[in-house]
Amino acid sequence: MKKRLRKKTHRGEFTEWGRQIVATRNTKEDADAFQDAFIFEAIEANGCYCGGCLSDDKVDVIVELGKMSDNPDAKFTKVTNWLDARPDIEGWRAGEMFDTWHANYDDIEDRSERHVELIRNKRDAFSFRL
Repeated sequence: MKKRLRKKTHRGEFTEWGRQIVATRNTKEDADAFQDAFIFEAIEANGCYCGGCLSDDKVDVIVELGKMSDNPDAKFTKVTNWLDARPDIEGWRAGEMFDTWHANYDDIEDRSERHVELIRNKRDAFSFRL
């Protein structure tokens, strides 16, 4: 495929990479200030973009980290260091890196909800046999 087409279709060296981040806060206070700080200090200050859900006590976003030539691992490390430095962040999880234009990602929130559902189903099946 010619370079012009690779660029138009975001393939090869023009692939844009992203990761999902899910973070929980230990408070619901100052949610607007936290959300603004997350977007301006963690995302935009590191040359990233994000999309997803920011609620009072939870962040569930896809962070677009750029091309491989933009060093996405270093950008992601800066975002997670910002999360680690915040006293109001209880914890965070991150998904695997994926192609933001062409690949489906494995939603880490769905996975944890499915895991809880599997445990419930096993528990119900076990109690039913007794």
